[in-house]
Amino acid sequence: MVRPDVTPDAPVEEQPTIGLIGMGAMGKIYAKYLLDGGWKKIHVCDQVSKYEVLKDAYKGVEGITVLKDGHYVSRTSDFIVYSVEAEYIDRVTAEYGPSTKVGAIVAGQTSVKAPERAAFEKYLPDDVHIVSCHSLHGPTVNPRNQPLVLIKHRATDEALTLVESILRPLQSRYVYMTYDEHDLVTANTQAVTHAAFLSMGTAWASASSYPWEHGYYVGGIETVKVNIMLRIFSNQWHVYAGLAILNPSARIQIRQYAQSTTDIFKLMLAADEAGLRTRMYEARRRVFGEGSDLARAPILLSEDILDA
Repeated sequence: MVRPDVTPDAPVEEQPTIGLIGMGAMGKIYAKYLLDGGWKKIHVCDQVSKYEVLKDAYKGVEGITVLKDGHYVSRTSDFIVYSVEAEYIDRVTAEYGPSTKVGAIVAGQTSVKAPERAAFEKYLPDDVHIVSCHSLHGPTVNPRNQPLVLIKHRATDEALTLVESILRPLQSRYVYMTYDEHDLVTANTQAVTHAAFLSMGTAWASASSYPWEHGYYVGGIETVKVNIMLRIFSNQWHVYAGLAILNPSARIQIRQYAQSTTDIFKLMLAADEAGLRTRMYEARRRVFGEGSDLARAPILLSEDILDA
């Protein structure tokens, strides 16, 4: 039995065996930081077809053992992280979940948790713990001081403490949530905002007119918008597909976003300038307030900061 407060300085025989199923961008990041942090027993796997390539990639890397598939990882590991896309989590868990070692702790790195929760509850044995996680940043971002969600779903306090100990080399900031809270927060902060920036980039691409070429939008919030749009387009498509399609909390917001854009477009086609102005100004008032309206605190940074 692994001590919950174990550290990377403990003898190898006292350290937990960490299993990573899925060695895409986030799987590799976890392997790197956990290895650099001092953990010496990390078992990893990817799709069977990628076994030889992955084995060559980690050839001679002490502390990381490449196994053929998730069955080998599941039956040998004390802490297992599924780093697979949300749309595949059901199939992958159905295949490898029953092989999970008795008493092990299982987590998932999916960006939307509803499919993960359903798969874990359906396929994982009753004698294993579920303490899921989600690093709220992309694979190109240093995890130091970044939020790391921990979800104690079906586990003892000792199991949660052990997960905290294992993930400490990431130097991330722990945020404790439930599965439902996680999906609601990601819907509120990511789903619709990402949809808006994806629409913005798609519109520019369709018109073959880009703000960094014609110089119409320079400085302040316009620069922020362009930079965020470019960053979102540079990441993997499945992250945003999962946020928008597989997150039950996001579907309501995405539907309303689509309806609102359609309504606004209709006002434009009808040349209803008065109606369009009324709708835009009312939206501005509700979001930002106006004049002496102190119903909410200001939410925008000053132009001086944005132009700095």
